[in-house]
Amino acid sequence: MPATEWTEDLLRELSDTEELVLVVSRTGYDTIRVPVWVVAVDGDVYLRSYKGVTSMWFRRVETDADQSIHVDSADVPVHFENVDRLDHVNRAIDAEFNRKYARFDYVSAMSEPAAVEATLRVLPR
Repeated sequence: MPATEWTEDLLRELSDTEELVLVVSRTGYDTIRVPVWVVAVDGDVYLRSYKGVTSMWFRRVETDADQSIHVDSADVPVHFENVDRLDHVNRAIDAEFNRKYARFDYVSAMSEPAAVEATLRVLPR
C-alpha cells in the first residue's frame, strides 16, 4: 500500500530536479531507466509521457504500478496512479510544467491531449 505523503526533503528534491529517472521493470524483460520531467503540485508529484499512453515505459507502469525512481544514487520504491484527463488538477499540472520547463521549446507537448491522458501521480511506498 502506498504511503500518503512525501517527506518534505524528498518532495523539495523532486520538485527541484530537472529530470527524474524512472526505474521500470517487468517480468521477462530488461529493467529500463527512463529520464522524464517531473513536477510537484500541492504536495503531490506528477509526471507525464509526452508520447502518451503508447510509450513503452507507460505501458509497463500500467501493467505494474509498483516501480521505482532513482534519487540520490538509490532506487526509491514508488506507486504510480493514473490521473483522469478530466481531473481539475491537470490545469495546475499544465501550469507547473509550463513554468518549470519554459526555457524548452517543446514544453507545449506536455499539455497536449496525448500527454495529459498519460498523467501519473507518483506516490511513495
